Amino acid sequence: MSKQRSLGWRLGISGAMVAAAASALLGLYLYETFEAQLLQRDDVQLLGKLRQLRQLLSHSSTAEMLRSQADYVRDTMSGESNALIEMDDVSVKPSAPILRINPVNLAFPVLTPVPLTNEAGRQHIRHWQTESGVPAATLTAISSLGNKPVEIRLTRLYSERDVLLKTYRLQILFTSLAAGLLSGGILLFVIWRGLAPLRKLRTQTAAVSPQNLSQRLDSSQVPGKLLPLVDGLNQMLTRLENGYLQLNQFSADLAHELRTPLAALNTQTQVILSKQRNADEYEALLESHLEAFERLTRLVDSLLFLARSEHQQIARDLVHHPVSISDEFARIADYFEDLAEQRQLRIVCSGEAEIFADPHMVRRVLANLVSNAVRYAAEGTVIELTAKTADPQIVVLDVSNQGDLLAQADLERLFDRFYRTDASRYSNNGGSGLGLAIVKAIAILHGGNASVSQSSDGKITFSLRLPVSRL
Repeated sequence: MSKQRSLGWRLGISGAMVAAAASALLGLYLYETFEAQLLQRDDVQLLGKLRQLRQLLSHSSTAEMLRSQADYVRDTMSGESNALIEMDDVSVKPSAPILRINPVNLAFPVLTPVPLTNEAGRQHIRHWQTESGVPAATLTAISSLGNKPVEIRLTRLYSERDVLLKTYRLQILFTSLAAGLLSGGILLFVIWRGLAPLRKLRTQTAAVSPQNLSQRLDSSQVPGKLLPLVDGLNQMLTRLENGYLQLNQFSADLAHELRTPLAALNTQTQVILSKQRNADEYEALLESHLEAFERLTRLVDSLLFLARSEHQQIARDLVHHPVSISDEFARIADYFEDLAEQRQLRIVCSGEAEIFADPHMVRRVLANLVSNAVRYAAEGTVIELTAKTADPQIVVLDVSNQGDLLAQADLERLFDRFYRTDASRYSNNGGSGLGLAIVKAIAILHGGNASVSQSSDGKITFSLRLPVSRL
């Protein structure tokens, strides 16, 4: 077991301590109650002995007769060696001793005697301890021996009571310890049995690795209270698996995107260096290299933008201003007019709206969507840019073009990084496969979203839902 105790041990020890403390408190309560009852019983007995002595003395005419009945007097105090009696004649000064039953010559505490006419009560009893630590109780009262007043001092030593209470205390201690150990053992066993599903889950989760992320935790034998935990872990594993697969695919795509232009650069350089070239050929090579470097730079910039957008770092740099969508449509249409005419395409803009957003980001979104439409639209068709208000707080921007009919699986992945609908991963049109991913990222940064739909005749529409005001 590790230095840090397991949950079961901590709970078991805590339970044992609680059980021991509860047993000790209960034992202490019972002990105090028992001690109080013993004390009350002994006090009542001592008061009863005083009444018996007073009655006995009332029938004794002389001190000699009392001395001759000393054993009988002691028997009224239960006949034990712990019963001590002293009696003095207080009719003379100084008082004269009449009776002494005190074999150990124990010094009694000095008390004010209870008058003859008063009934003694518990409040008149003095509880004290001898020098050896034996508990004792003393009661002093006035009685009459014939017609003489006498002072009676009754003392009881309760050594047997002290032994009884000590034994009771030890029993409480041992009972508390036993209750704690027994409760701790039972609790440990119950916890061990109760944590069996968690141990099974631990074994299953320990078996999960990057090589088998498809493995899921078995919830068939999990208690109901743990089902939300297991379901949450399985959902987390699903997200991790998807993220891991996307990361692998992204790494492969990125490697391919970089390998193709780098391989071209390497091949061109080797060819040009294979023999002596003139200045024009070297200049052409450098221009070709420059184009490749610019494409790689755009690719890196796009990747950095997406990485920053995922962590919301770029959101702090956005500068929001009122943006007229109709003006942006006109600017984008004018920019792509020459490219569209090369493929006999027309760009038609409709609708008016105004949003509060970063103008540069809005232009980048529209440029990516229109560039994508010009690249993939069927020749001789129309590219439509439409703005409409879905509700008072949402503006919808649509970019539509007529093209090839795409499969539903392709539509669902159009916003993925590096995804293209054809098998080629590097085309001559210069696209990097990141344009639509950037469109979606910018929409999310502005509190909106991006989607795509397609009609049965092949008309594809990219839609942006953006809030009118700043979030």
